[in-house]
Amino acid sequence: MNLFKRKTLLKDLLVGATDIHNHVLPGIDDGAQDIEQSISLLAKYEEIGFKKVIGTPHTMSDYYPNTVETITSAHAKLNEAIHNSNINIELSCSSEYMIDYDFEEKADKPSELIPLANNHILVEMSYLRSSDNFDKTIYKLQLNGFIPVLAHPERYGYYHDSYEAFPIMKSKGVKLQLNALSLSDYYGDKINKTAIRLLQDGMYDYFGTDTHKLRHLNHLEKIKVRNKHTETLKQIIANNDQLFDSKKKYDAVS
Repeated sequence: MNLFKRKTLLKDLLVGATDIHNHVLPGIDDGAQDIEQSISLLAKYEEIGFKKVIGTPHTMSDYYPNTVETITSAHAKLNEAIHNSNINIELSCSSEYMIDYDFEEKADKPSELIPLANNHILVEMSYLRSSDNFDKTIYKLQLNGFIPVLAHPERYGYYHDSYEAFPIMKSKGVKLQLNALSLSDYYGDKINKTAIRLLQDGMYDYFGTDTHKLRHLNHLEKIKVRNKHTETLKQIIANNDQLFDSKKKYDAVS
């Protein structure tokens, strides 16, 4: 019967995986609001099969003005809670940086940024309109030795009818990160179709869940992907693991 099976559960590809985009750190953005919620999320991660997580809370000047200090403090508190629990998850931290004008200034101040690893920086834009200073900020990051990783490009609706924007970004050295839930209709049909097209075209470099709530991981468990996409997804997921291992070496030296 397996010969006729056309789809695979996404979670079957996630055994031992690393998540590089989520909001599990407690109390500093719109994700987990306290340690208890963080631990519940991490327990679900472990149940699905994940082994490693890089927490990436939002950094937005108007809403979540996080700093190196607020992020590393939340990370330390959650790590302590993990060690006092029976959860077997390795946790590191970084941030998801909104490309606004405050961040453009931070792009020139490496000490104010927390890379995912190897100077990879996770960035995002508003869902309403692209950042006016996107190109300028990306260029500044690169001049300072950073590698920009754009979170969930498929979710920016203003690009759905301008697909050519994605290969242009790639040509400028921007890496792209797929949101797991975009492989279903969770965010809507257009986002799903854009995600599948980007996947088929080999445009994605990394994979993230963008988990804020338990319902995100509950939905992820049910997602099925076409078998023709599994090898591409396996490679993208493997890229995450390399980032986490590099991050651990970076943290040990810092």
